[in-house]
Amino acid sequence: MSGTAMVVGLDGVPHWLLRKLADDGVLPETAALLPQGTLRPLSAPVPDISSTSWASFLTGTDPGTHGVYGFIDLVPGEYRTYFPQFPDLRAEPLWHAVDRSVVVNVPGTYPAPPMDGLLVSGFVAPDFGRAVYPPEWGDRLRSRGYELDVEVGDVAADPFGFLDRVDAVLSARRAAFRELLGAVDWRLAVCVITETDRVHHFLWRDLMDPASPLHQRILEFYTRVDAAVAELAERAGDGALMIVSDHGFGPAGTQFYLNSWLREAGYLALPADAASLEDLDAGTAAFALDPGRLYLNDASRYPRGRSLSAGERRNLLDELTARVLALRVGEDGTVTEGGPGLPVAEEVLDGVELYSGPCVAAAPDLVVMPAADVQIRGAWNQPGLTAASPLTGTHTRTDATFWCRGDQGEGGVHMRDVAPTVLASMGLDPLPGMEGTDVRGRIPALDGGRSHD
Repeated sequence: MSGTAMVVGLDGVPHWLLRKLADDGVLPETAALLPQGTLRPLSAPVPDISSTSWASFLTGTDPGTHGVYGFIDLVPGEYRTYFPQFPDLRAEPLWHAVDRSVVVNVPGTYPAPPMDGLLVSGFVAPDFGRAVYPPEWGDRLRSRGYELDVEVGDVAADPFGFLDRVDAVLSARRAAFRELLGAVDWRLAVCVITETDRVHHFLWRDLMDPASPLHQRILEFYTRVDAAVAELAERAGDGALMIVSDHGFGPAGTQFYLNSWLREAGYLALPADAASLEDLDAGTAAFALDPGRLYLNDASRYPRGRSLSAGERRNLLDELTARVLALRVGEDGTVTEGGPGLPVAEEVLDGVELYSGPCVAAAPDLVVMPAADVQIRGAWNQPGLTAASPLTGTHTRTDATFWCRGDQGEGGVHMRDVAPTVLASMGLDPLPGMEGTDVRGRIPALDGGRSHD
C-alpha cells in the first residue's frame, strides 16, 4: 500500500532566504520543520521561469521532453506565438501514477484537466470556469473570495494596498487548501503559494532593506506564509512532506531589452512599433523571446529565414555569444560592447548542448543568462536598450528550495528530480520517461498509512 505525500510550493523563494527568515524568527513554524530534513539548493531548468520550471516539476523531465520553453512559445514553422497551456505539455504529470490527488495553484495546469481527484489551476488562467475540476467547485470557490492570482495594480503608487491584496489572496487560498484537502481522501497533495513570487518581483529591494518603510510589512506577510505552511504540514500528518520552489530570486536594477539590442546591432529587422513577430522580414538574422531565448532566423525553421550552412550557423552563434557577453551597462545607463560598467550577461548557453528530447526542435538556439542585478527582457516593442521598471526583483536559477522531511542527502537538486522523489516517497515507481531520480538520502522506512486522516 502506498503512502501519502504533500508538496508545499513556495513560488520564487530561494533556499537561503527561507533559512534566513527561519533563523531570524520570522518563520517559527518553518524553523521547527527544517531540522527534520536537509534544506538543499534546487536548480531550475533553463530558462528559469515558472512555466518551464513547474512543467519540469509536474513531469520529472526537462524542456526538451515536456516541450514548454516559456510563457510564450512559437508555433512550429511560424513567427506566430501562443501561450502554452496544460494540453501542450508533452509528458505525463506525476498524478497519473497516483490514486486520488488534490492539486491546487500549480502554474501551467490550465485549463483544469479531468483527473482522479480535484484540481484548481494556477496562473496563467484567464477563465475561472475552466480553471477548476470538477467544475462544480468553481462557483463554490469563487463565492468564498478565491482568486486565481493577485491583482497587481500600481504597486509604486500604493505598495501597502498591493500587500493588502496579497494578504487577501493568500488568506482565501489557505481557506481553499483546507476545504479541498478535506473533501478528498487524497494520496498526493500539491499546494502552491504564488504570492511570495509577486511580492519578490515588486518589493525585493524593500525586503532586502531593513530601513525600508515596507520591510516590516513584508515580514508580516511572511508570518502568514509561515502559518499556511504549518497548516499544510499538519494536514500531511506522518506522510511524506516536501517544500519546493520553482526558482530563486535576486535584485533587478537593470532591465535589458535583448530585441532592442538585436535591432540596433543589425540582427533584427522588426520595427519597434510592430504588432507582433509576424511582421519580421527576411533581413532578420536573429530574434528573441522572453526571458532571453535567442533564435536564429534559419530557413530550416522559419518561412522568411536565411539559408545557413552548418559553418555559417556556427559562426553566427559564436558571434552573437561573444557580442552579448561583451555588453556592459554604464552608471548612466549607456550600453556599450567591451566598455566600462556592469555586464549584461553571466553566460550564453547553447541550445544544442542544453536541450535534448522529442521537443528539441522547438528549443531556442541560445539562452542569455543575466548577470547579477539584470533582468533580460524579450519584448520587441521597446525602443531603448534599457528602461525603468516597477520590478525590483528577478529570477535566479541555482538557489531555489528543496526540503523533504527525513532527507539527509547532500548537494543540489534539479527540478526534474522532484517528481520521481515524490513518487518514491510514496513507494511508487517513476512514470515512464521521467528523467530525474529520487534524491533523498537515508530516509526512514515508508509509513504506508493513511496518515493525513
